[in-house]
Amino acid sequence: MKNKYRELINKYGSPLYVYDEDILKDRCKRMIEFKDDLEKDLKDILVNLHYSIKANSNPSLLKIIKESGLCVDSMSPFELDICKKSGFNNNEILYVCNNVTKEEMKFIHDNNILVCLDSISQIISWGELFPNTDIMVRINPGVTGVGHSDKVITSGKDTKFGITKENINLLLEEVSKYNLNIVGIHQHLGSLFLNDKIDEYIDGVKAGLKIVEEYFPNISIVDLGGGFGVPYKEDENDLDLLEVSRKLKEVLVPFINKMPSIKELKFEPGRFIPCESGIIAGTVTATKYENDTYWIGTDIGMNELLRPSMYGAYHKIETLTDNNKEVISNICGNIC
Repeated sequence: MKNKYRELINKYGSPLYVYDEDILKDRCKRMIEFKDDLEKDLKDILVNLHYSIKANSNPSLLKIIKESGLCVDSMSPFELDICKKSGFNNNEILYVCNNVTKEEMKFIHDNNILVCLDSISQIISWGELFPNTDIMVRINPGVTGVGHSDKVITSGKDTKFGITKENINLLLEEVSKYNLNIVGIHQHLGSLFLNDKIDEYIDGVKAGLKIVEEYFPNISIVDLGGGFGVPYKEDENDLDLLEVSRKLKEVLVPFINKMPSIKELKFEPGRFIPCESGIIAGTVTATKYENDTYWIGTDIGMNELLRPSMYGAYHKIETLTDNNKEVISNICGNIC
C-alpha cells in the first residue's frame, strides 16, 4: 500500500486526499442495516438517514452515498448546491442551519427545502418572511451531550444550539403569531460517541422525547441527530449499531404508541460515513533538531487537516518511507 500512495502522490501531487470506495460503501451499508433494523420493529414508521455533508462534501463521495440510499443534511447554500448537483431531490435534503441571514432563508424557501431552525429569533425572522409555512425546530433536551471534546458537545447548558424547555412556551407563541406549522422536532447531542457512551446517548434521547410528548403532540417527524462514532485509536472498538438500535427501540416503541402522529424518524450520521475511508498523504519537506527536540516539517497544514488544532483531535500517523531510524519528534505543517 505504501507504494500505491507514492504512485498517487507522484501522479497527482502532495498533499493528497485519498478515499477507499469499498470502505465508504461498507459504512453506508451499515447505516442502511441500522435503518432496516429499526423499521422492522417500529411498524409503519419511516426511518430516513440524512448524511451530514459537513463531514465531507466531496461530490464523488456524495454520488456514492446517494446510490447507497441515504438522504442528506446541508447547512449552507454552497452545500445545498452540491447536494442538488450530486443528484439529491428536494425531499431528500434537510436544511439544518444555525444563525443564518434572511437572504439565506429566502434561498432555502425558494428551493422548497424543509428547514430546521434552532432559535426563537430565527423563527420570528422566518415567520415574518414566510408565514403559514412548515418548519422543523431544534430543541436542547437539557442533558449534557456526548462527544470526544467539549467543543463538539451540542446539548446541555454550554451549547449555542437549540431551544430549551424553559423557552418553549415563548416559541409556541411566536409560531402561533405567524401561523407556522411545526412538522418536526430535532435534537443532536454531540459528535463521535462510541460503545461506552451509548447509554448517555439514550438518556439524551429520552429527555428530548419527553419534551416532544409534553409540548408537541401533533408533529409527524422526530430527528434524533447523529454523532455515531468511529475508532481513532487502536484500543477503541467499532460502534455497535445493532446495540444502539436495540436500546433505541426500547425507548421508541412506547413513545410511538403514545404519539400516533409520528410518521418518520430521522438520523444524521456524519463522520461515521466517510471518516475511515479517507487518508491524507503528504510529503516531508524539512527536518531539524532544535532545543533538544526533533521537528519533522510536512506540506500538510491545518488548512488540509483542521481537527487537531481546532478540537485537539487525535489522528494516527504512518510513515511511507523505508527509513527505519526511530526518533520521538513533533510533526508539524507549514502554517503557524
